[in-house]
Amino acid sequence: MKAVILAAGLGKRMQKIVKTPKPLLKLFGIPLIEHTIRRILKLVDEVVVVYHYGEVAEYLKNRNVKLVYNPHPEKGNAYSLYLAGKVVDDDFVLLMSDHYYGDEFFDERLDVSDNIATLFVSERCVNPEEATKVKVDGQKIVDIGKSLKEYDYFDTGFFICKKEIFDYIDSGKKELSEIMSELSKLGKVGYHLVEGLWIDVDTPDDMEVARKYFEDIIRKGDDGYISRHINRRISIKITEMLSRFEWIKPNHLTIISFFVGILSSLLFFTGNVLLGGITAQVCSIVDGCDGELARLKSMKTKFGEVLDCVSDRYADIFIILGMLWAYGLTDFSVLSFFLASTGSILLSYTWHKTGIRVRASTRDMRLFIIMVGGILAYVIGTIVIVYTMLIIGITTHAGVLAMLFKSRM
Repeated sequence: MKAVILAAGLGKRMQKIVKTPKPLLKLFGIPLIEHTIRRILKLVDEVVVVYHYGEVAEYLKNRNVKLVYNPHPEKGNAYSLYLAGKVVDDDFVLLMSDHYYGDEFFDERLDVSDNIATLFVSERCVNPEEATKVKVDGQKIVDIGKSLKEYDYFDTGFFICKKEIFDYIDSGKKELSEIMSELSKLGKVGYHLVEGLWIDVDTPDDMEVARKYFEDIIRKGDDGYISRHINRRISIKITEMLSRFEWIKPNHLTIISFFVGILSSLLFFTGNVLLGGITAQVCSIVDGCDGELARLKSMKTKFGEVLDCVSDRYADIFIILGMLWAYGLTDFSVLSFFLASTGSILLSYTWHKTGIRVRASTRDMRLFIIMVGGILAYVIGTIVIVYTMLIIGITTHAGVLAMLFKSRM
């Protein structure tokens, strides 16, 4: 199956404020159309983009897409689809380049039904007054239009179309919603309800809504307390800045986070407990960037998850070992080191086995405690380092026991 992305609109309302074509407006450092291309390429064999502005073609020239030029964007988006018909000879997915679609749209099976077109519809809409409405009867759409007084859902601009749709499209001046309205009256348009949020970006206000929504997406729902209230405020800004560089991958940030952890360990080994603690917190912040970038660029992989987990454990042990060395070997310090190191490993292992997370024991909390311990050790004395390890050991093993208890319920 192929995908067709319509990117030849003039975007007059947006261009009164910004001169960039709408498909190239950046959401967290990545153009809107790029977000769609990255996701849909995982589901289809080829992407066709119908464009008008040269900047769009210039941006996409090195991407794995086929470009079709629309010299008459004033004819409407149905004309853009008409032009795509010259290179599309099979069933296809149809999307809009100025829409942001939530992950749920790309989790659905792209089955071609008996309908000429199947529209993904939603009960949610950011701007209902501007949205195209959909009226349904049973499994069929019976009418589509912006001016519908009675409607059931909203048109998301995400379609699965059979190649026969080109029999109903000509080179005239029509909007796609008009074509779909005509087909719906013939009983040839079905629908599929999707729960995910989608946003039609027509104005800067829409872009701001998309940004806030997207920021929620790239956060992890099971963040610890420190990540949620401190780390993410910094890591998201770092991720947005780095996302502009195509060559930067999530695994690069995983490796950087690991070496920042090793640097923290070396600082503790050399007795610099203040910088060692602060660097441990920097490691915690950078550790959030790899997952954010993976979600932002739709580049999540099993290997990346394993690499992140393994490198985190290595860094944790080296940091704690550096803390032990900074104080020296005594019965108390060795016991504290044993509890902290085994707790850090067992907590991660138990979490992956149970899927239960105890936020008071998460890595962001442990590294934050190390930072506080490093600062206090610099002010009071290195004995604080031993108590810091002890606190980490107690909280992590308590977290393991809590997970075991919860897993029985």
